[in-house]
Amino acid sequence: MRLQITWFVLIFTITSLNVQAEPWEFDKPIVVTSTNSENIFHHLESAGRHNIAISADTVAVAWEDNRDGTPRIYLARKGRNSQNFSNAVKISGRGEAFEPSLVALGNHRFALAWEEDARIHLRIVTPTELGPVITLGAGEAMQPSLASHDQQLLLVYSQRDGRYGRIWMQRIEIDGQALQTKQACAVDGEPAKDDQLYPSVTRLADRIIVAWEDRRPGHTIIMAAQNDNLKSCRFQPPQRISEPVPSGGMPYGKGHGVARVALAQYGAEQLLAVWADKRDFREGYDIYSANYQAGSKQLFGPNLMVQDSFGGVAQQWHATVTGDQSGRLVVGWDDKRNGTADIMLSWREDDEWSDDFSVPGADGTGEQNHPTISLDAEGNLHLAWVERATADGPTRVLYLFGRLVK
Repeated sequence: MRLQITWFVLIFTITSLNVQAEPWEFDKPIVVTSTNSENIFHHLESAGRHNIAISADTVAVAWEDNRDGTPRIYLARKGRNSQNFSNAVKISGRGEAFEPSLVALGNHRFALAWEEDARIHLRIVTPTELGPVITLGAGEAMQPSLASHDQQLLLVYSQRDGRYGRIWMQRIEIDGQALQTKQACAVDGEPAKDDQLYPSVTRLADRIIVAWEDRRPGHTIIMAAQNDNLKSCRFQPPQRISEPVPSGGMPYGKGHGVARVALAQYGAEQLLAVWADKRDFREGYDIYSANYQAGSKQLFGPNLMVQDSFGGVAQQWHATVTGDQSGRLVVGWDDKRNGTADIMLSWREDDEWSDDFSVPGADGTGEQNHPTISLDAEGNLHLAWVERATADGPTRVLYLFGRLVK
């Protein structure tokens, strides 16, 4: 009996410590998408996972759904203290549209890029109006991802070059609600030998860093390239981020798989790349990261697993990352260690990743997946994801606000 009481006290103490250790207190989930039925499917699938953004005290979420029978891009907004999102605003046009990328501008304004009819489209959204749409005239392209710099947008995408997709960057000048294309260049100067896909871009001080999936070795790896001059469109030769794993007789074939890199700046000049990585072939994908190394010949440092040891018995998917100027750094993903897909978080503390945290309201029954996260200027965490109440049921997009408490 005494042994049972001791274990109960120990478990209760550990649980209590874990509850107190989280940096945020989470409100109840808020429904973002008011339209849902068995035949409507919602997707948060952007390259770099930029589907949520905060401008001043306005939160915006962008997604794709097929409510009128055709995949289209929608946006909903709310004030930080509001308990309801606005009605969805249709952003895309008449064609089939996919994978919106969202970035915050100043004064409650946002910019969006998306794929529509195999071309890249962009527009500005203000509190009262939708800016004019511009379409890149470079031919077949997909998987846009956005970042901002002063009065410019930095847009990366995969553009068809013969048989293969090749990563390009386009500078776009912001003039009120209007957008004007400027320089464009291939991020990798070498001709494409296989597909380059799902890019992510960020600005870091006086540099631009782009990362993407690259299949030139015969399997997928994560590559990155750096631009040392914000005024030019010339990148240094790309480098591999995801480290090769010796086969040692394991069934990797030409190499293990990786998927969907995302980038986030944190602190003054720090940057993290995260992705899903299948180097442990027995349990599917894990979440790995690599830190940018300023001034080093190697762009990114050693690969580190983000999730804790309890996640080693399950598959992790859909890595997303956010950081802020104070140095906070958070990674999110969906995870099936508890039998259903739940949203998990881990954050950097004392140069180590925290124990994994199952987000209350984004776990439990049903399927919770495809998270997208962002920190605001006060360190509060904003999270959106796709929920299914049952495995084959209709989808909807939900949102959670995490108030910083430490």
